[in-house]
Amino acid sequence: MKGMPFCSNCQSPIPPDEVRELSLKTVCEDCYIDAVMTPQKRKSHYRNDAEFMQRLKDAYPVKHQQFH
Repeated sequence: MKGMPFCSNCQSPIPPDEVRELSLKTVCEDCYIDAVMTPQKRKSHYRNDAEFMQRLKDAYPVKHQQFH
């Protein structure tokens, strides 16, 4: 663990292959994904839950798994 960087967000040690840079901070891969995937507008910005959910679905489309 000597010389291993620590995440600026969760303070956990980061393996060398999971080091990410975000806003000039060193973060782990999990914190990086959480920061990047978070919607930019708060839920309270939308008039109702249906509009929020529709915008969320549009922003992060899900492909259904196809079986052979």
